[in-house]
This record gives sequence, C-alpha cells and structure tokens, in this order.
Amino acid sequence: MKYKTTKKAIREMGDPVYCVGYCNLQNLLRFVDPFAYSARAEGWACDYYSVGNVIISTGYSPIGRKTNYNLCREYDRKALAIIEDYTLSVDDMQNGVAALLEEFVGKLTA
Repeated sequence: MKYKTTKKAIREMGDPVYCVGYCNLQNLLRFVDPFAYSARAEGWACDYYSVGNVIISTGYSPIGRKTNYNLCREYDRKALAIIEDYTLSVDDMQNGVAALLEEFVGKLTA
C-alpha cells in the first residue's frame, strides 16, 4: 500500500529522482508497486517507484531529473512485447520485464 507524501520529502530522501510523463512507462512498471504518491490542489499528482538505487516519479505532475522520451518509449515497447508474448509463463514475463527495468535504470544513471 502506498502512502501520501510531499514532493519535498521525496527530494530529501537522498536517492536520485527521475521524472517520467504519465503512462510513459506503464508496461515497464506494470509489476512494480509504487511506495508513495503526492497530491496537489486538483488531486493526484504522481506516484513514486523505488527501483534499484533511484526513484522514478510518474504522473500528471512528476518531479526530478528529466528522462529521454525516446528511451522511455523504447523500453516500454520492449516490455509490452514481453507482456504480449503469451507463450511465456507469468514468472518468465515478470522476470523479463524486471530485467528490462534494471537495464533501463542502468541507462538512466550512466
């Protein structure tokens, strides 16, 4: 279950925070649960995912370092291809997407 937090508290956690637009990584993050979310006057702002040693912020109003849109799109499409491969078991699907996510984070931090 995720908890409500402030953007300031996330920035002060010490881990690098990366900003991703709403639904830009929906397939890559499909098997990861967000640990927190932030809200604004209009309602929900963004979710926060802890992946490796970074935090990925995604939503209507995410915070953090900008990510390359094309990189996000490339990895999300690769994740979708794995998810839509119905010859794979659920465990193989989750492991494949987790490996892609790890590779994505490696490229973000390089």
